[in-house]
Amino acid sequence: MATSTVTQSPSFANYASDPLRNFKFHVIINHPVFGSGGSATPVPIGFMSVSGLGMQTDIIAYRQGAYNVTTQKMPGQSDFGPLVLQKGVILGDAPALDWIKALFLVQQGTGNWTNDQDFRSNIDILVLDHPVTAANVTVKAAFRVYNAWPTQVSFTDLDAAGNGFLVSQMTLAHEGWDVNFAQKPGSGDSVAPPN
Repeated sequence: MATSTVTQSPSFANYASDPLRNFKFHVIINHPVFGSGGSATPVPIGFMSVSGLGMQTDIIAYRQGAYNVTTQKMPGQSDFGPLVLQKGVILGDAPALDWIKALFLVQQGTGNWTNDQDFRSNIDILVLDHPVTAANVTVKAAFRVYNAWPTQVSFTDLDAAGNGFLVSQMTLAHEGWDVNFAQKPGSGDSVAPPN
């Protein structure tokens, strides 16, 4: 019996086949309360985690008299779950709280927003390349969340016996999202958020 040989590379994995890392990202909330120094220009915000980028379509089951052995399934209404952003509490950094307070004042009828201002905002979530081998980091995935607004701001429990830090959590309702992915790895291929 003849023996066959197999030539192997040191590793089948290489940088081109590595999946995107989920720990290197920027969040940009395009709303005036998140501007730099009170300006309307949005700045990246350092969140610890972002969750809830998903979509679900309801199933409508249908049966008819002559064909009732199984049900026919049709797509129903689609919905996007809430987006949850978490970050450590940093003194002097309260735009999320300012955003939900402004929304509350408008709902109460005492706010000072004009008709040309909107409590909704588009949010860009930029997934950055890793490992970084250059001074400028390329964006490898760009999510845009449409018409988001805060439904809840909460803080972690306080515990005198603990050894943690205070975390704020902001929950946002939104009307959908879109995403662009880069076509190849490396510093030459970067993407922008969808329009």
